[in-house]
Amino acid sequence: MWAWWSEMLRDPTKVGLVAAWFTGGAALVGVVISAAVSTIVSRRAVYINAVTSERSKWIEALRDTISNLSAAADRVVTLRQAKAADYAESVEWATDTQEMHRLVTDLVLRLNPTEPEALNLLKAARKLNAAARLHSSAAVMLADEVMVRHAQWVLKAEWERVKEEAAGWSQALRFRYRRWRRRSAYNRFLLRDGSLEKLDAIGAGKTDLELTLLRSQMDVA
Repeated sequence: MWAWWSEMLRDPTKVGLVAAWFTGGAALVGVVISAAVSTIVSRRAVYINAVTSERSKWIEALRDTISNLSAAADRVVTLRQAKAADYAESVEWATDTQEMHRLVTDLVLRLNPTEPEALNLLKAARKLNAAARLHSSAAVMLADEVMVRHAQWVLKAEWERVKEEAAGWSQALRFRYRRWRRRSAYNRFLLRDGSLEKLDAIGAGKTDLELTLLRSQMDVA
């Protein structure tokens, strides 16, 4: 093979042919690489758009479920305290409490059962459901606030996933650092406004004033 190449290069009439081969080969390789890169970029763009669209729908659906559950719990506790036994034995009660159960179930099906943020949100939602059925408006307001605060963390985490997937591997270290910071901030949140110990006060013999004070402490910056 080497002898053949040596002969080709020594023959002036064939040097141009060799150069043409190399030029054409390089051009062909360039076209192939360009086409491969274009295909990869195009497929990634389609994937990112699809994932972003689905995650956006999921985020909006979760917001709706949280706000609807909050409103449903407020309705149940308000009517229960206003109408007492008449409401508790009515079809209206059955319909309203069934709706709360449906919304809690919707949360269960939407959230990841392996993520701490999701599990804590579900605990708050279930406590809100119980408070609306059994306890006072002060208890409902406290459980509702805890639920909403935890929902904010779940929604924020989902948006971070969207941005990380869109950024690609080149930004992996930056997003790993951001995840670490978010976990640290979430752990601090659990020790303060997001403490689930506040939920334990509901149904534990605390007065409405004590529950209201627990709720108001969450507004202190």
